[in-house]
Amino acid sequence: MLFIHPNSFSPCLKACMAASLLALCQSAALAAPVVVGTPFINLESRKANSLGFSVGNFMRIGAVNVVPNGSAGTTGLGSHLLPNGTTTTRVINFNPNPVIPNFFARNFADDPTLRGDWALTFTNGADSTTRNVTLAANAQYAPFVNNITLSGTSLNPTFTWTPPVGALVNGYRINIYDKDRIAQGLGGQVTNRDVLPGQTSYTVNAADFTAAGNGFTVGRNYGIEISLIQTRDGTTNTSNANLQAIARTYADFTSREGGGPIVNLPVIAANGSYVFDLSVVPGETYYIDPDVAVGYDYEIGVGNPNFASVELPAGIGDGLFDIFGFDALGMTTLLAEDWQAGQVFDFGAGGLSRFRVSGIETSAMLDPSNTTAFVTGVTFTGAGRFTGTQTPLTVFVPAAGVPEPSAVALVAAALGGLVAARRRTPVTG
Repeated sequence: MLFIHPNSFSPCLKACMAASLLALCQSAALAAPVVVGTPFINLESRKANSLGFSVGNFMRIGAVNVVPNGSAGTTGLGSHLLPNGTTTTRVINFNPNPVIPNFFARNFADDPTLRGDWALTFTNGADSTTRNVTLAANAQYAPFVNNITLSGTSLNPTFTWTPPVGALVNGYRINIYDKDRIAQGLGGQVTNRDVLPGQTSYTVNAADFTAAGNGFTVGRNYGIEISLIQTRDGTTNTSNANLQAIARTYADFTSREGGGPIVNLPVIAANGSYVFDLSVVPGETYYIDPDVAVGYDYEIGVGNPNFASVELPAGIGDGLFDIFGFDALGMTTLLAEDWQAGQVFDFGAGGLSRFRVSGIETSAMLDPSNTTAFVTGVTFTGAGRFTGTQTPLTVFVPAAGVPEPSAVALVAAALGGLVAARRRTPVTG
């Protein structure tokens, strides 16, 4: 047998051999076995949210735990045989977050021709794994929960919700999202908890925030999702593999100190308005809650009953506020000056569809992104749904805490100049 000592190789040949060996090693590394845990297909409905999720009804395919994940080069593809004999495909996106770091999912518009069998294939280099999932042709969308409220303490806030009347409920899912992470382009989900169908409240527990560096933080901006789940087999097994339909309802919150009333939570719209969706009846007070907020506009949604009265929160500045209505041309009309916090102001027969509260001092430093910064009690003239808005009136406050003159003039104009001569020191003065 002929033996050639490596030292006899030329430098060029040695380099080529080293490169070839490295390529072989890299190829072997890329061809790591792909393990697919909890593949799924289900129907999904989403309400309005501030988290960047599309609103509407969808089909969803994916897998909860794919290893190696997308960061290691794994890709996902779903394929389905259409009734006409052709095959349609959907790329399954890698969507990691602190709670589910190996998550793949894809949402797309529902279509009767897309119901049935799907093959979900996850590929890494030369290796791939396929898992088959099926969605029944007669599968139905689940209904949404109603009236998400916030109470409790700052460290352990409690959320409650109302199930839709007569709806089949096999369980609920609570997801909490860190909105600051989302603003940075990162996966925002920081906790996930499924609860039994008879439970209609959830109290935040530090132990539920298991992702390192993403514990629950007082004062941080969060979004909460409370979803109604219907399972394939009708049991309380809410694993994604057994999930047939999920309806996701969202609200935004910032953890607050306890002791206040139960607050009905909104979603923050792109324009900064708080958008509500809750069932109301006459005679009951609903507490709803910004740059710094110096006032708020309140307006009902289409077909909503009018506001009958308002009660403004104590402990904000000097506790005195101005209340305005709006005439037919949209101009403000002063209804009450220096109205005392905690006292109910009645809008009179027929109520109002829109009103404004101003006179909040800039020194109160109300955060416009905090949906519980200015908890307002309102009643309604009739029964129905309240899908209206609460919109912060904001002003820029520099680090020194003194509003710039241009900002003062801007807000004074926005308030119609009606409070420019006030004795207090908000931006309008």
